[in-house]
Amino acid sequence: MLIASAFLKQLHQGQWRHPSILLVYGEEPLYIRRVTDALRQTFKAQGFLQRDRYDVDAQFDWQGLQMETQTGSLFADQRLIELAMPTGNPGTPGSQFVLNWCKQPPQDCVLVIYCERLESRQVKAKWAQAIESAGLVVQAKPLAQPELVRWCQQEARVQQLQLDTEAAALLAERVEGNMLAAEQELMKLSLRYPAGQVISAQDIAEQVVDQAHYQLFALSSLVLMGEAKQALHVLHRLQQEGTEAPIVLWLLTKELRTLVELAQASNLNLAMKEQRIWSAKQAEYRQALSRHPLKIWHRLLIDAYQIDRQIKGLQLGDPWLGLADLLVSIAR
Repeated sequence: MLIASAFLKQLHQGQWRHPSILLVYGEEPLYIRRVTDALRQTFKAQGFLQRDRYDVDAQFDWQGLQMETQTGSLFADQRLIELAMPTGNPGTPGSQFVLNWCKQPPQDCVLVIYCERLESRQVKAKWAQAIESAGLVVQAKPLAQPELVRWCQQEARVQQLQLDTEAAALLAERVEGNMLAAEQELMKLSLRYPAGQVISAQDIAEQVVDQAHYQLFALSSLVLMGEAKQALHVLHRLQQEGTEAPIVLWLLTKELRTLVELAQASNLNLAMKEQRIWSAKQAEYRQALSRHPLKIWHRLLIDAYQIDRQIKGLQLGDPWLGLADLLVSIAR
């Protein structure tokens, strides 16, 4: 298993030999996006001119995909197959498909499976273990605070800026660990300051206003408490102020994953402690859990994935309308 940052370094060195199957999973959407983009560029450069992407749900036709990949053509291009499986639950047919692929991969095909957060039991499942043995597993995990500070400094250099340690620490604090938000703020700073500018903590304090982030936290509380009308008002304000849709989606997806974990827990108090939900916030989660059963939280997580596809241009639709619908579905 490789963490995403180390894997990206390998790809950029240009000497990476691809396996026949890869699993990319994790909680950090920025790394997922960068790994996805880098893999597509790498495979295209290596002659994989055909790319097919499938969304995996409970009704996914694994047998059809098995038959399709087994039927090759002498004159066919090398083919990249992407499976988006946000829940990390392939079911029995999907598990068998992966096991078969690992034992005897189709010629001129590479399979990449993308998941969101996987629990330890899912990582230890036979299909995931088979991928690790026969191919490669890449984990996109969030950065701890000291690592995030260093990352902010590195990203600033990419934007032709310099952040001193104090400024980087303040930026990391303002974005609350959200790497997508940090990337957005650094891009804004690069438009405001000339190349080579040294950004101080005072610059961060003046330019990186955390009002939007406070509004994000307010949005989280309103959604959990079922205040749909007020939550829609905050969502509209965030859109008007230029907040990126992926940041709002990150927040709602994070809450949905937490609700899934709590809904399937046998001991809610213990689960909240494990999820590090402080006492003042527990009432909000209890209120949300009283509105929907586990299967609804799972379905809403799939809806969040569809919005992600809209943001990336892989599916038709307005992501802000999708976010509004998702918000109302969680709250009502």
